[in-house]
Amino acid sequence: MKGKNEKALISILRDHGLHATFQRLAIYEALISTHEHPTAETIYQQIKKRFPIVSLGTVYKTLETFCEVGLIHKVNPLTGVARYDAITGHHHHLVCMKCHSIEDAESIVEEPRLSEQNGFRVLRQQVFFHGYCPSCRESISG
Repeated sequence: MKGKNEKALISILRDHGLHATFQRLAIYEALISTHEHPTAETIYQQIKKRFPIVSLGTVYKTLETFCEVGLIHKVNPLTGVARYDAITGHHHHLVCMKCHSIEDAESIVEEPRLSEQNGFRVLRQQVFFHGYCPSCRESISG
């Protein structure tokens, strides 16, 4: 990552109150450079080639820090492993029950209007649609 992109990432991290360390830049770049919703392990495998001193623990801690400051969201689709999403705006997810891929879905359902029920204040919601991606659907019916 060079020049303008690096400056933009540094600015994003600083806007969220974080120091722009090389580990954070590498982890965030790995996350935003994919259209997938990667696991911490996937991100670790991607960056350890360039930065062999970065540990898996650092990746996990950094991703959790990013979640805490609202830079990214953790996606928990009940597939056993947390995935991470750099798109923080409201959107739904399509989860393949066979290969466990996760894709963003456009808001295809009307948003529920929840008031504070029983004193509970809703801050964020996640909607998952479980089914089969085109590749898995083809292999199942094929």
